[in-house]
Formats: sequence, C-alpha cells, structure tokens
Amino acid sequence: MPIDRNHAFANGEVFSKPFFWRTKLSGISMTLRNPLSCLKAIQVWKQFDKNTIISESSLLGSKAWCINSQLEPYRIQLQGRVVCKGLLRIEEFGNGKIIVHPEVYIGDDCLLSCADMIEIGSYTLIAHGVQIFDNDSHPLDWSDRQKDWHTIMDGLAIPREAIATSPIHIGQHVWIGLNSIILKGVRIGDNSIIAAGSVITNDIPAGVIAGGNPARVIRKITEIEE
Repeated sequence: MPIDRNHAFANGEVFSKPFFWRTKLSGISMTLRNPLSCLKAIQVWKQFDKNTIISESSLLGSKAWCINSQLEPYRIQLQGRVVCKGLLRIEEFGNGKIIVHPEVYIGDDCLLSCADMIEIGSYTLIAHGVQIFDNDSHPLDWSDRQKDWHTIMDGLAIPREAIATSPIHIGQHVWIGLNSIILKGVRIGDNSIIAAGSVITNDIPAGVIAGGNPARVIRKITEIEE
C-alpha cells in the first residue's frame, strides 16, 4: 500500500463497529458523514464478524481483511481493544489459530499467515509491512513443490503435500519494526524491540533490542536506560 492519505502516517481512518455509526480518527470520535466510509466500515466489519471472534471495542482499518479457510470463527480471536489494519489468514493446510490479546496494534500492510498458532501479547505494536508466517507456505522438497503447484493451479481434489509449521508466540509490550519478517517456531520475549527490516528465525529473549538478517540480540534495553 502506498504512503497516502489513507495510511497510518496520515492518521487514516479506523472503524468501530458500524452499529454505532461512528469512526475514530487520531483518537477523536466523529460521526460518519462520508457514505464511502460507511460502506467501507460495513464491508470490513462484516468480513470480521463472519470469520472471527472479535471484541466490539476493536477498531478496523479500511484495508483490514481476514481469510479463514477453516470456516471456524474461533480460529481468529481479537480480544479487547485491538487495532487491526492488516490481513489475517488461516490457511487451508494445518490447524491454525490466531490469538490477539487486548491493546494490540497491527499496522497497514501487515500479513499474518497461520497454519499452526500465532499468539500476540497485550500492548504489542506491530509496525506497517510486518509479515508473520508460522509455516513454510510450500514443501521444501522440489518434487513435492511441483505436486503442490499442480494441486493449487489445477484444482485437484486431493490434500496438499505436507508443509512444515511451528507456532509463533510474541510477548507483551513488544515493538516490531516496519517491514520485519517473523518466521515459524519463533518466540519473542516480553518488552523486546525488533529493529526495522529484521528477519527473525530464532527465539528472542525478553527485554532486548534485536535486529538484522538473521536477527541477533544487539543489546539489553536496560543498558540503554542506564
């Protein structure tokens, strides 16, 4: 998504549940006078109501969307006051579940692809462009990828080839910098900061700044405070 007037940096709209016919912009409530905003709020909230368990105190951006291939709403849970401007996906393969605890921010252009478990702790901030994958998307063996390709493209009524998955757990008060990538099987400890553009392939302990590709611990946050 381009950096335009609808982007978070331009204080783009987020919509409370349309039942109240209100929106919030920069924390200020206002009546929805723009018919296009009304329609967008209805469209986005209808999709989340159908596919998730979502708190009525949550706020959804105009580009927010969810895809729940398992068709079971409990597999995507937005608990408490969550701001979501990204795309949440429960994949066809696996047994995925996304749990977002209260007071979490998921920015523009974020993608969460889940076939196992993605859990995000309270007060965590996920900047725009972050991608979180608890799965490999495709098999690792080339011959299995070829079969997988034909299964997808030719619409074959057979299960896809086995795709590796492993849960992701992100703690409380974590800040994930823009355009970072978090890969399967990772645990990020409470209060840590992930530098912009990082690729997280291994666990990150609590209370540190980590960055790079692959990411490594740069320093403890307490060292900066001192």
